Amino acid sequence: MSNDVTTSDGGAPGTPSTSRRRALLVATGVAGLTGVVGLAALGGLAARDNDKSSGPKRVAENHVAAPQNASDAGKKADEEDKNKDKDGRDRDDWDPDGEDHGKVREVPCDDEELVEAVDLANRGHGGTLKLAENCTYELNVKDRKFGAALPEIKQDITIKGNGSTIKRDSEDTFRIFRVVDGGDLTLKDLTVKGGNATEFKYGGGGPQVPGGPVMGAPSNGAPGGGPVMGAPAAQAAPAAPVGEGPGSQGPGSQGSGSWDKDKDKDKQGEGDGGALLVERGGSAHLIKVKLTHNNAEENGGAIANFGRVHLEDSKVTDNHAREDGGGIFNRGVLKVEESHIDNNTAGANGGGIANGNGKNDSHDPHSYGPNSTEQNSYDKKKKDKHDEEAGTVEILGSVKGKDTIQSTLSDNRAGKNGGGLFSSGGFVTISFTAITGNTACENGGGIYAENTELKLDHVKVAKNHADENGGGIVNTGGKHWDYPNDKQEATATISDSEIVDNTAGRFGGGIFNGEWLVKVEDGFTERRNDKDDNATLTLRDTEIKGNTALNGGGIFNNKGKVTLTNTRVTKNTATDTAKLHRVAGGILNNEGKVKLDDKSTVTNNDPTNCAGTVKDCFN
Repeated sequence: MSNDVTTSDGGAPGTPSTSRRRALLVATGVAGLTGVVGLAALGGLAARDNDKSSGPKRVAENHVAAPQNASDAGKKADEEDKNKDKDGRDRDDWDPDGEDHGKVREVPCDDEELVEAVDLANRGHGGTLKLAENCTYELNVKDRKFGAALPEIKQDITIKGNGSTIKRDSEDTFRIFRVVDGGDLTLKDLTVKGGNATEFKYGGGGPQVPGGPVMGAPSNGAPGGGPVMGAPAAQAAPAAPVGEGPGSQGPGSQGSGSWDKDKDKDKQGEGDGGALLVERGGSAHLIKVKLTHNNAEENGGAIANFGRVHLEDSKVTDNHAREDGGGIFNRGVLKVEESHIDNNTAGANGGGIANGNGKNDSHDPHSYGPNSTEQNSYDKKKKDKHDEEAGTVEILGSVKGKDTIQSTLSDNRAGKNGGGLFSSGGFVTISFTAITGNTACENGGGIYAENTELKLDHVKVAKNHADENGGGIVNTGGKHWDYPNDKQEATATISDSEIVDNTAGRFGGGIFNGEWLVKVEDGFTERRNDKDDNATLTLRDTEIKGNTALNGGGIFNNKGKVTLTNTRVTKNTATDTAKLHRVAGGILNNEGKVKLDDKSTVTNNDPTNCAGTVKDCFN
């Protein structure tokens, strides 16, 4: 709904003052949401309720009513302005219990009313929107300035869902929410469904033809027929002529004249965040929220975060990203508390969560070296594009008395690395969480951490699978072929945890630590002139049991350092039947260092415990 007014000759008037704008909104029926409505405006609202489809007629009727009520409404608005506090909020609207903030608006079960309410909250000083109970708000039009169905969040806005759903219901593709610098969005008791972020071009003259839904998502965002790995990509929309940027509308533009599209797209891509995009300087807090069946042409099927995001008692399920982060993509600060990131898929890295982008396109086990196809396939442009560091991820469950409330990262799938979680740089802390049933088509079925500081405490990593290395966990870092030699050390500390029943097609059924470039032939390839990978793994009070791989069923350490304290490695299996090199079901150490303390044991592994590669480990 438009609230614009024009002069008698058709020209646009100057920007009205705050009180004058409020008066006009009152007169046209918009401020009816706040309880101040003229009789003529009430008539317009009644007409709207009787016939929702008569949008243009309703606007016209309200404009006719405006001159009759503007004078009285203006006086009323002036009086109300005097009753505002320093933040511009009405003192009378503050909830004494602190549950609601700012102006509180009831939003009826009408998608246009929802758009209008968000717009009004932005134009004011934020506030709280209370949705109709158990309503489905079906959005079918996007704002082409910033590619979302709802106005971008610029203020402190809370949306209390009351069990309702906000969904995309259109063949057109768009995300649902976008939070810009300075915006703070809180969602409570709400489902957000069917968002579909696709890259679009800013521009002033050419038409924009919407592309189809991304990666096999249903066009209306309905359940069923969810994202399918390998589904055909959506047809890209023709590019509109690109001129100057959209001022404050563009990501990162900050109202700075022309917009560097290529530079900014890599930072906060228009194809990122199917349900929610949080830009730098923005924040979002989700409480009892379900994000489902959302898609992204690039990163973050449900959420792409470049600012701050906190999920509490929420679910991120059945979302898909063509690139990284099937559920969530992060380059900011992400906190996941007592929540579930399950059944998401990524075409590249991080089926559940991706912290940063992947630096390498392939871990081809059959070709290595400076002149190999591994280096030749390395796309320098992509390296430059994704050169920014990852952010911080914290995934927490909790212990309340005798009860443990676990977060879950389960049944996610990545086309490349990190079936459950992928991190390239940054910091990842996980506690009281189950990481189970995830799959990676390359490495790190449960977790793939590269150049990352990784900490796990009271975590169960179980029944994950990687087609190549690290069925449960990969911890790798330092210098790889053609990588800059200035990467931080990779460190992983795992305490009071279980690494059980994971499988890998190649090495490290439970954990792979160190340089991933290892080739099986007559013995292991030795490259003694290479520098150490700087991957350090510390295990305390942890059990590694029942894992399976071609070699190093429990742990495979290649050019890294592993320290075990009061840790058990038992009943793991290596399936390699070759007789020409060492095969260890428990721990296979290749050109690295493994240290066991007196309380650690490596027992009952098949065919051997350590194949003579670890000091103080009995075969």
